[in-house]
Amino acid sequence: MNTDISVYKNNEEIIRLTAAQVEKDFAANGIEISFSGNILTAYDELFLQVKPVVKNLLEKNRGKFSQLLYTIDLSEKKANEIFADNSFDESVEKITQFILERELLKVITRKHFSK
Repeated sequence: MNTDISVYKNNEEIIRLTAAQVEKDFAANGIEISFSGNILTAYDELFLQVKPVVKNLLEKNRGKFSQLLYTIDLSEKKANEIFADNSFDESVEKITQFILERELLKVITRKHFSK
């Protein structure tokens, strides 16, 4: 399996599946994320929706943030390492990127093993 996920970031099917995965995992935690379907702006669009959610949860509801990480299958330890090494705002940015990359990786892995 190709470990460089960047090659998938321009694949329309992978992008749509990743957006659907983000919507599903956030919805499982009572958070609405809605993808417009525009493949060209998908990452930026999702990033701009996920980032304020992450910031809000970190400021006001750490328990729900932990549950979201669990749903997405992200290590809380990794999130804590990001916090230890960065300012709050930088941490929010990096965790948002981390979430979107993990969702992309879940889709790629599922697609790879369904062949």
